[in-house]
Amino acid sequence: MRLNVIGGLSVVVLVVCVGICAADTIGLYSESYYSSCNIVDNAVGLLSIRVVHISPGGATASAFSAPMPSCMTGVTWYQDRPPWEVIGSTQTGIEIGYGSCKTGVIQLMSIWFFSHGTSDPCCLYPLLPHPAPWAEGKVQVVDCNFNMVPAVGLVSTINGNETCPCGYPVPVEETTWGQVKALYSE
Repeated sequence: MRLNVIGGLSVVVLVVCVGICAADTIGLYSESYYSSCNIVDNAVGLLSIRVVHISPGGATASAFSAPMPSCMTGVTWYQDRPPWEVIGSTQTGIEIGYGSCKTGVIQLMSIWFFSHGTSDPCCLYPLLPHPAPWAEGKVQVVDCNFNMVPAVGLVSTINGNETCPCGYPVPVEETTWGQVKALYSE
């Protein structure tokens, strides 16, 4: 709540944010500056895709999957290169512990592929939930108080152009307002 004085009148402004204003996001990026979710696959050789967690409130772990989409033709997954110990892989579901509470931009790993530079244009590459039942169909993050909370998985594009934008959230199934409110009730 904030008190503003406008022309001698006191006005109370109440800002309500339900989960989206400070939501953690995890996405796939083409370079170390995390500014481009358009990944170019036009050469033979190794292709590196960075997985980045942006956490405004801080996190200690995450769980998700990033299986290679079928439109990445002529490409073979090679390995994940995380800086910490992990359980699983990006292709089948991965759990990553960060070792401490980390805030802001957190580079989780690089996913490496062998490529022939032949991926389809506008190939959408979403970051998806971990397939385990405990993930409840959501990308999961463990916050600095050790609570498991949902995060937003982002969609990247392989060989994109202006007709196939990237960086938007992975679409989720339809729900009611009551179901959304239930997520945040105490």
